[in-house]
This record gives sequence, C-alpha cells and structure tokens, in this order.
Amino acid sequence: MRQITNSEVVDFRAELDQTISELVDEHDDDLDKRAALLSVESASLRAEEDLIGLDFFVTTPNRDRSQVALQLVDLLDPIFGNDGGEHPEIEAFCECGAALIPEDERDEDSLFRSRCSCTLAAAWWLQEQVRKQKSYDDLVGFFATLADDPVADGSDIASELLAIAHRVAATVSEEQLVIQWRFECHSAFRFATVGLTPYVQKLKKNGKGYTKGKRTSTNELLRRPSVLSELDRRICQIIERVHHGSGNDQEMMLSAVHLLARHGNVAWDDNDGEEIQVLDGQLSLRLEPIHSAVNESGEEFGGLEESDPTTETAHYSIRMCVPGIDVDISQCSVFYFTEQNSQPLVLFIDRNSNRLILAHVHPGLPREAYNFLETRDFGSVVLDRESAHELTKSITTLNRLLPVHLPDELAGPVLDLEPELLIELRPRGGAGLLVRLSIFDQRLIETLTPGSGESIYNTVLDDGPVRLRRDLSGECVLANKTVEQFQLHELSSDGAYRWIALTDQQALEFLSRLYEAGEDAPRMIWPEGESLRIRGTIAPSSLRVQIDDSQDWFGVSGTVDIGGKQIALKDLLDAVTQRRNLVRVGDREFAQISDTFRNRLEQLGDTLVYENGEMKVADAAVPAVADLLGADVPLEVTARWNSVIDTLEALGDYHPDKPESLDVDYRDYQMDGFHWLARLSHWGVGGILADDMGLGKTVQALGVLSQRGAGGPALVIAPTSVGGNWLRETERFAKALNPILYRDGNRQQMIESAGPNDVLIASYQLVQRDAQKFQSRQWNTLVLDEAQFVKNAQTKTARAIRDLAANWRLALSGTPLENHLGELWSLMRTISPGLLGSWDRFRTRFADPIERHKDDQRRESLARLVRPFILRRTKNNVLKELPRRTDITLQAHLGDEERGRYDEARVAALSELSDQVDEKAGEHRMRTLAWLTKLRQLSCHPRLVDRTWSASSAKLNLFGDLVDELRDGDHRALVFSQFVKHLGLVRELLDERGISYQYLDGATPAKERQRRVDAFQEGEGELFLISLKAGGTGLNLTAADYVIHMDPWWNPAVEDQATDRAHRIGQTRPVTVYRLVAAGTIEEKILEMHADKRELVAGVLDGTDRAAKMDTADLIRLIKSGDA
Repeated sequence: MRQITNSEVVDFRAELDQTISELVDEHDDDLDKRAALLSVESASLRAEEDLIGLDFFVTTPNRDRSQVALQLVDLLDPIFGNDGGEHPEIEAFCECGAALIPEDERDEDSLFRSRCSCTLAAAWWLQEQVRKQKSYDDLVGFFATLADDPVADGSDIASELLAIAHRVAATVSEEQLVIQWRFECHSAFRFATVGLTPYVQKLKKNGKGYTKGKRTSTNELLRRPSVLSELDRRICQIIERVHHGSGNDQEMMLSAVHLLARHGNVAWDDNDGEEIQVLDGQLSLRLEPIHSAVNESGEEFGGLEESDPTTETAHYSIRMCVPGIDVDISQCSVFYFTEQNSQPLVLFIDRNSNRLILAHVHPGLPREAYNFLETRDFGSVVLDRESAHELTKSITTLNRLLPVHLPDELAGPVLDLEPELLIELRPRGGAGLLVRLSIFDQRLIETLTPGSGESIYNTVLDDGPVRLRRDLSGECVLANKTVEQFQLHELSSDGAYRWIALTDQQALEFLSRLYEAGEDAPRMIWPEGESLRIRGTIAPSSLRVQIDDSQDWFGVSGTVDIGGKQIALKDLLDAVTQRRNLVRVGDREFAQISDTFRNRLEQLGDTLVYENGEMKVADAAVPAVADLLGADVPLEVTARWNSVIDTLEALGDYHPDKPESLDVDYRDYQMDGFHWLARLSHWGVGGILADDMGLGKTVQALGVLSQRGAGGPALVIAPTSVGGNWLRETERFAKALNPILYRDGNRQQMIESAGPNDVLIASYQLVQRDAQKFQSRQWNTLVLDEAQFVKNAQTKTARAIRDLAANWRLALSGTPLENHLGELWSLMRTISPGLLGSWDRFRTRFADPIERHKDDQRRESLARLVRPFILRRTKNNVLKELPRRTDITLQAHLGDEERGRYDEARVAALSELSDQVDEKAGEHRMRTLAWLTKLRQLSCHPRLVDRTWSASSAKLNLFGDLVDELRDGDHRALVFSQFVKHLGLVRELLDERGISYQYLDGATPAKERQRRVDAFQEGEGELFLISLKAGGTGLNLTAADYVIHMDPWWNPAVEDQATDRAHRIGQTRPVTVYRLVAAGTIEEKILEMHADKRELVAGVLDGTDRAAKMDTADLIRLIKSGDA
C-alpha cells in the first residue's frame, strides 16, 4: 500500500482549512479567537469507516467544562481525487444542545440553528492544528498525539484513510449508480404521514436506462458518498436525523419532500414503482363561470354548464387549484399538513397522471380556513352573481393569505401599476436597523417585494375591482439602483431586498447616506411612533470647547447642546471619520452636521490624538487647532495655551539676521531656509529640511546651530561617510562652534564634557551602540543628517534616537519619504512626537486610505498637516544656474547562453514560490526577495551567481564600450552598483585595460574614504567605483561629469542621491546619467516602478499621490511577468 504523499497532505490541509473557515465565518460571533483556543483542554480521536471524530473538553466562559464532538465527513475525496467528491464536511455538537453545521442544512431543523462558544473553539482548534501539518510524517504524528497507542494508531489511521479512499474510488470506477426515491403517504383520523425510501439503481449493460433498483437505507448511503449527489446527501441526512429523533419528525420529512421537486428520479413506493413527477406551487382558489337552465316558474333544473358571462343567469363555481399546473383537484387525493411551524403544506396526489403536487400555504392562514378547505365539498357549491361580487370586495385581503383567481368579468379592467420605491425601516431589538426595499402604489393595501410575485395584482377600488399590471423586471432595475446608490450591499442580507444593520454605527452610516441624498432618496417609512427625528443642525456656534494643560500636551474636550441634550466632541469627530452626516442624540433622534462645519471637524480630527480615553493636541498642532476652531467656536483655554498662541503670532515677524560667526554667503533660498529653521527653533517644534541633494542643507543647519550654540551642546548624528564632512564644514563656516568627532579618544568624556557651542558628531551605529551614554544627558539641539536612517520605527537605532533628551530636533533628508508612508510617520515621530499620533491611528486615518484606496482627500489632509514642518525645495526651482542633467537608459541584450541561464532561474523561482503555500508570510517574503536578488544578479553578470562562469556578460561588455567613449571625450565618471561583487568584476576589466580609478565600498575606513574623495577631486583616477549604499550620500564629487548606474535599485530616490554626488553646487559642466539595464529582465520592471515611487513622494510633499508599498504578491508578480 502506498503512502500518502506530501502533496496530498498539502491538498488535504488546504481543503480542510477552507471548509472550517467557511463554516465559522457563516456564524455571527464576537468571540475572541485567541481566548477561545485557550479554552480547549484536550482532544481524543475516534475513527470509523469514512468519518473521523474528535472529542473535546472545552472550558466555557462560565468556567464550566463542556464536552464537544467534532465530526469530519467526506474527508477523503479532496485528497485522493475521487471524481464527484465534495469538500470535507465538518459538524460540531456540544452537550448543551448547540451545533455548528453548514449553512445549507440549518433550515431543516431548528435545533441546528444555534451555536455556542465551545463549538466554535473546537473548530478553531482543529483549524490551527491542521495548518501545522506539512508532510505525511507530520500528519501521522498529529493523529498519533490524539490516539491511545501513538505510533501504531497514528500509522494505522493514515493507512486506513488511504485504504478507504481506494475502496471508494474503486466503487465509483466499477459501477455507475444513481439513487431513486420512493414516495408514500398515509392518513388516519385526519393525520397524514409521508415516507421516503432510497433505491440504488445501476446502469444497464446496454447503456440504455437503469435497473429497477435495490432498496437500501440512508445510513448505508451516507457511508458510500461517491454514489450520492449533493441533493441525495441532504435528503439522507434529514432522514437520518428523523431516525435519531433530532427534532420534529413530520416537519423534517416534509423538508425532504420539498427537495424532491428538484431531484428528477422519484417513484411511488409500491410494487409497480412507477416514476412520478413532483411539482410545487402555491395553494389558491379559482372562480369559474357556469350557468343553469331555468323553468317557467323560475326553478332550476338540469346540470350546470359553462355560461355566457353576459347573461343575467351567470353563476360561478369555486375550486382549489395550483396556478401554473393543469390538474383536476377533484381527481386527486388531498393531504393536509397544517401543523408545521415553518411551512404548511397541502399534498395533491394524482395517480392518474403520476404526479405529486406540493401546494404551499401562507403560514398566517388561520385554522378556520383549513377547516373550511377540508370539510367543504366544492363540487356542490355555486355562487350567484351577487355573492361573487360581494366576494370580490374582499379579494385584496384574501390574496395576502389565500390567493383567489377571478374570471375577467369579475376581476375588473387591467391598469398599469405606478411603482414608487420605498425604504421601510424598523429599529432592531438591542441595536441596529432592519431595512427593506418595497414597491408601493396608492391603490395597493400592502407593499410588494420588487420583482417578486404575480405580474397581475388584484385589488378593489371605490368603483370596483381592478387588475394592476406590474413590470417585474423594471421594479428590479429601480431597486438595484437604490442598492448601489446607498451601498445596501454593505449590510447583512436578510432575504430578497432585505438587510440588517447589525450595529448602531452601521445604521447611522446608512441613515446618513439617505439623509444626505435629500429628495434623491426614496421615501422612508418607519413604524408608527418609531420614525427618524432630526432635532437640529450642528453648527460651530453650538460647540463648546475646553482646553486643559497636560504634561507635553494640551487636553481637549467639548460638547454640543441640541435641544437640551449633549453630544460629546469625540462623538462628532467619530461621525465625521466614519463619513456619517448624522449623530445620535437619543432613541431614534439624531442631529445633522452642517456641510461647512463637517470639513473643519474632519481636519480637527486629523490634528487631535485620542489616547487613554483623552483627546490631546501636541504643541506642534496648536496653530492648526486654533485656526480650525476659529472665532465662531466658544473656547475655554489656559494661560499656557494663550502663551503658545502669542508666540506663534510673533513668529510671523521673526526674521533673525544670520549669525555673525557664520562665514557663509547664503543664497536667497538658503536664507529663507535659515529663517524657517530659526522660527521652528524659537517655537520649540522640530522640523524636516528636505531640500534636494546639493542645495546646502548642512550650511543652513549650521546657521541655526550657531544661533542656538550658547544654549548648550548639540548632537549631530550622521552616516559614517558624512561625519568627516560635518567636521570640515563646521570648522570652515561656523567659527563659534567647536566640532568634535565621536570616534577616537575617551568617548564617555566627550559626552559628559560637551557644553555650549560644542557640536558632537556621531554615527548612527555608535549612537545605537552607546545609547545609554547619549541618553544620560540633555542636548540643546539634535540634528539627524540623512535622517532616512530612522525611517523604520522598529529598529534599535530609531528607538535609541527617540529616547534622546533634546530641547529641539531637526532632520535633514533629501528623501524623507521613499517607499511608503510609514517612513514619514517614523521620522515625524522622532522629530515632532505626538503630531501624527500612534501608528495604528496614522495607518487608519492616512496610510491605508492613501496607499490602498488612493484617497486623494486623505492625502491632501496629510499634506496639510505636515506641511508646516517640512521644507522642501528642488534644484530645478531654486538653482537656475545649475548645469542641465540628462538621463539615458542603455539596454544590454543578453546572449543565448546568458538568456538561457536567466530564464532557467526565473522558472525555478516560480515553481518553488508556488509550492510554498503553507510557509509563514515572513518566510515566504524572504524567500521571494532572495529569488529576486538572484534574478537581478543574473541580469548583471552570471558570475555573481555561478563562480564557474568563465565568459563575460552583455552588460559588462556594454560598460566597456561606454568607458572607451568617455575616455575619448576626456570625461570622468562615477560608477555605482549595489553589488560589491559586480564592482569587483568592473575592477577586473579596468585593471586589464590599464584604466585608473578610485574605489569605495562599505569596508573602506572613514579616513581612507575622505582621502580617496579628495584624490579624485584633484584629478587622480578616470573613474570612481562606488558601492551604492556606502557612498551614495554625503560625498562631493563634482570632478565627474558622467554618472553610470550599473544596476537599477528599487527606489529611484537612492539613485538620485548617488547622482547628486556630481550634480550639485560647484558643478560647472552638464551631467549625463547612464543607466545600464538588461533587456527582457526584471530590471525593466524595476524601472517601471520608479515612476510610482516618485509619485508617492510628490503626492504627500507636493500634492499628487498614487503609489503604495509593495507586498509579497507584488514581488512575485514581478517574477511572473513574461519578460522578467
């Protein structure tokens, strides 16, 4: 016997996981999953032929222990490829009587409509355990832990599963079977019973028809799932529950009989076993015109015959019928099943034409009506014209419970119904709202469901009966427009054009949409005394706000008074955030937020932070809050608030002179930048100077450092490659400052002794390593150069810098936002804590709406919020004299052997990544990134992946040709690559040709870095080979007028930073940038991404945004792309 393969285990796990998820998701439950899982104490295993059972003990929320039985049926088909097999079926039963079963079976017995926390916990436990089993051995081990004899039972169960699967599959292949249901019905003393018996029929040898069949049992059939259709399986399960006494026997059997109308293979349960047709419809009455002969004395004689309805002697008979089915009820046996709770039924058995007719009856039909139907002999009843006309006066009321079909002369003329769409609303017990769309015409006495029911509606007006003709399809079109317009599909469906708003919040959101639509919304109908009431409109003047002092914050609270009832400011802000126009005031009472005030409240919500039950505002957000509240909102404020406002008002006229000790001739834009920094410093709020590379961020920062120097020491944190530049520029331009490089010597002493006008310059790595030392004292000024180093808030470096004690903080970064908004949030959290609030708040209010849903309104709100604290100028805007920059992409076309190696790796990547369906998300992402790196390396040179590769590469050959052209024109170039090994191959080529160059990567010591930079600037070396990460920032290399990017990096901002080593102040020649890209590879896809990355930066910092952070699926799509 073969073993179960690992791929079969994967299929089994996926199918079972999906089934459990669908089952649990069908049940409306607010349980905490983690807590529920902890409540499962133990599980033991029992296995039958095609059923696996797990018995649990679960601790209930009341701390009681309850036993739960969980059963897996039809487990094998999805694993072993049994044609026609169903998904695994899972049922959980608790000793409290509750059960967790599939949705399509819950209507058949009221017992199974309930569920409890124990059944959900058991299903969740199994789901979690199954997800962990990755191989055959894991599967055996899992079963073994639940069995009495771990080793033996575990292997036996796995083997039994396989054996059963083979047996079931063999049965299917050897026999082609169908199920026929035999029907019988008996009555005694006005009580009727129905019975269904299954017969198994086999295809005849000649292939023409089936055998008469062999009687079997539903229990046996459920053990042979391969022969059952979905309909057969459901009928069998119902009958089995009847046999086990699980509910109302008669009602459950009738639910099985209902299914026969869709089966197609039903027969009488007698010796002949003739096949029968099962039809269903609605029980109705029909009036038919007749007449009688009259003698001279006016007495009737003779039989009744069809009459001319225009004669005065017209009479009418009354008959039971089922519309749409041509049947003579007088020739049928009639059985009444009127005691059923869910659906009363009348059965008409027509043996003459072998038909079984199921006539449904409205549940509201009173008991007297059944007595009338059962005891009346309609064959002897005749209505004269007067009686018939009297009956038509009540026809509308009768039709609601027992439709009565009239002949044309009694039904009246046909008129078109003039539909009006209504929205019927009813408060839901506890919370929420019941919603129904309905069709109304003032000539109706009831509302109708759109598109449902008869196309002709009989009713009676003052001048007699009429027939209203409905356009059923037109009603659906009308209703569906309303569904889309008011997003009714977001509510929980409760039937045809019926929905439930489960919570008050859902109800308010829906009502707000209706109210905002005004006359464009359908008419709302509420039960009498329960209608919606709008108590008033909330305007700025009705809001009262209180500002309180809090450490490092201002506390904010407020209320609105509407007709003597109070609404908290927090509730107003929540309503605006949820896009609601109504706020609950009382029971079915609401207040409307005015349109003009709504926009101000939304912006106010962006500036306020809600933490620990309190609304707060950071000092940095005070001007925004004050502006939004305005003069028309009454305020109660503190002295500190007024002091901050006074300081802010004075800042408008604050234009300090450049410090005398600063030996810099500022350009106009640099003086503007210094004034901006000085104002933030005077205010005490941090900011980000985000000018383009090469615009002099360092000298602008030296201006404010010189201004603040007397107040205490400053700490400048910069990449190692930039520290030396800070030292030299401080010594050169800021004569009053004392720069100290935190590298050699007594570092502890450097920190402790730092005083006024001292500027301690340290690398990010050293600050993180010596965090406690730096955090042990107060710094007057903190400057973060290349501040994108703290764009990941979770890194140790970012956390260490956030914990530094500094009076004022400044970040310098040409790329404060590179990939996603989390980077901006992390940087602002470091520089201006509190402005953007917690990550969860920021993600909900800004990141998700902007990045996932492309919400321009949210983008504009974020830009408005951060704009006062970010100053960004581009070279194109402020440096008109800067030489032009030209960007050129050169394509390298891979040779046949190189292309074959690349394509082979791409196919292998797709195969491996597609197989890792059960890998943890983090592991799967890392594996994906590893393959992407390999493909990018193969795009550059196969030797980066395969050391045995002896040939050159298309890209290296292209580079060699380009270098020859540059040398002929007496040009010098910077050569960047993200792969140090790639630079190594470039060095080999240059050494072979005798071309001089400088070289720098992450392993180059700081002093040697600067020596090589100075040497290149002085003319030593035709090329400068630089690792992108190690030398892409902080270097001045204007001696080069060409830049070559050997391989594209994910983010264009990083490449732009590298290019700006040459294209910056001091450059006198035009700069040409070459990007070498391997055609038909992943590198082309990376270039396509560059446009989106640039738009993300521009969107928040300048006003247009589309891009978002890539997830693992996006990365895999790069690999799947045909050319990648």
